[in-house]
Amino acid sequence: MKKVISASLIAIALAAQAAPAFAKDPCETVLCMAGMLQGKGTVDGCAGPVADFFDIVKKKHGKFKPDATEDARREFVNQCPTPGGWGDKIADKYGQVRM
Repeated sequence: MKKVISASLIAIALAAQAAPAFAKDPCETVLCMAGMLQGKGTVDGCAGPVADFFDIVKKKHGKFKPDATEDARREFVNQCPTPGGWGDKIADKYGQVRM
Protein backbone atom coordinates (compact mmCIF):
# COMPACT_ATOMS: atom_id res chain seq x y z
CA MET A 1 0.00 0.00 0.00
CA LYS A 2 2.82 2.44 0.84
CA LYS A 3 4.49 1.84 -2.53
CA VAL A 4 1.28 2.65 -4.40
CA ILE A 5 0.76 5.84 -2.42
CA SER A 6 4.40 6.88 -2.82
CA ALA A 7 4.31 6.31 -6.57
CA SER A 8 1.09 8.31 -6.82
CA LEU A 9 2.56 11.18 -4.83
CA ILE A 10 5.66 11.22 -6.99
CA ALA A 11 3.56 11.28 -10.15
CA ILE A 12 1.43 14.14 -8.79
CA ALA A 13 4.52 16.10 -7.73
CA LEU A 14 6.13 15.69 -11.14
CA ALA A 15 2.95 16.75 -12.91
CA ALA A 16 2.67 19.83 -10.69
CA GLN A 17 6.24 20.86 -11.51
CA ALA A 18 5.68 20.73 -15.26
CA ALA A 19 4.94 24.24 -16.44
CA PRO A 20 2.27 24.57 -19.09
CA ALA A 21 3.71 25.04 -22.56
CA PHE A 22 2.13 27.75 -24.65
CA ALA A 23 2.59 27.48 -28.37
CA LYS A 24 3.75 30.56 -30.19
CA ASP A 25 0.95 32.05 -32.25
CA PRO A 26 2.16 32.99 -35.75
CA CYS A 27 -1.03 34.97 -36.48
CA GLU A 28 -0.52 37.15 -33.42
CA THR A 29 3.08 37.70 -34.50
CA VAL A 30 2.01 38.66 -38.03
CA LEU A 31 -0.59 41.08 -36.71
CA CYS A 32 1.90 42.78 -34.40
CA MET A 33 4.71 42.88 -36.93
CA ALA A 34 2.46 44.18 -39.69
CA GLY A 35 2.15 47.32 -37.58
CA MET A 36 5.93 47.51 -37.33
CA LEU A 37 6.21 47.06 -41.09
CA GLN A 38 3.88 50.01 -41.59
CA GLY A 39 5.98 52.23 -39.33
CA LYS A 40 3.77 52.09 -36.26
CA GLY A 41 6.42 50.47 -34.06
CA THR A 42 5.62 47.89 -31.41
CA VAL A 43 2.20 48.49 -29.88
CA ASP A 44 1.13 47.55 -26.35
CA GLY A 45 0.74 43.82 -25.91
CA CYS A 46 2.97 42.94 -28.85
CA ALA A 47 6.32 42.54 -27.10
CA GLY A 48 5.82 38.77 -26.66
CA PRO A 49 4.72 37.97 -30.23
CA VAL A 50 7.51 40.12 -31.66
CA ALA A 51 10.02 38.37 -29.38
CA ASP A 52 8.68 35.01 -30.60
CA PHE A 53 9.77 36.03 -34.11
CA PHE A 54 13.20 37.31 -33.13
CA ASP A 55 13.81 34.34 -30.81
CA ILE A 56 14.04 32.17 -33.92
CA VAL A 57 17.78 32.12 -34.60
CA LYS A 58 19.73 29.55 -36.57
CA LYS A 59 23.40 28.97 -35.93
CA LYS A 60 26.07 26.60 -37.15
CA HIS A 61 29.09 26.02 -34.98
CA GLY A 62 27.94 28.96 -32.83
CA LYS A 63 27.92 31.37 -35.78
CA PHE A 64 24.75 33.24 -36.76
CA LYS A 65 23.34 32.03 -40.09
CA PRO A 66 21.24 34.88 -41.56
CA ASP A 67 19.80 32.93 -44.51
CA ALA A 68 18.76 29.95 -42.39
CA THR A 69 17.32 32.29 -39.76
CA GLU A 70 15.29 34.13 -42.39
CA ASP A 71 13.98 30.83 -43.78
CA ALA A 72 12.93 29.60 -40.33
CA ARG A 73 11.27 32.90 -39.46
CA ARG A 74 9.48 32.96 -42.84
CA GLU A 75 8.23 29.42 -42.22
CA PHE A 76 6.90 30.49 -38.81
CA VAL A 77 4.98 33.59 -39.97
CA ASN A 78 3.68 31.85 -43.09
CA GLN A 79 1.85 29.37 -40.85
CA CYS A 80 -0.73 32.14 -40.58
CA PRO A 81 -2.71 32.45 -43.81
CA THR A 82 -2.92 36.14 -44.67
CA PRO A 83 -4.07 37.95 -47.76
CA GLY A 84 -1.38 39.97 -49.42
CA GLY A 85 1.55 37.84 -48.26
CA TRP A 86 2.22 39.64 -44.96
CA GLY A 87 4.38 36.78 -43.72
CA ASP A 88 6.74 37.13 -46.67
CA LYS A 89 6.85 40.92 -46.33
CA ILE A 90 7.77 40.59 -42.64
CA ALA A 91 10.41 37.96 -43.34
CA ASP A 92 11.85 40.04 -46.19
CA LYS A 93 12.35 43.04 -43.91
CA TYR A 94 13.16 41.45 -40.54
CA GLY A 95 14.19 37.89 -41.41
CA GLN A 96 17.93 38.44 -41.10
CA VAL A 97 17.85 41.06 -38.34
CA ARG A 98 19.73 39.97 -35.27
CA MET A 99 18.33 41.25 -31.98
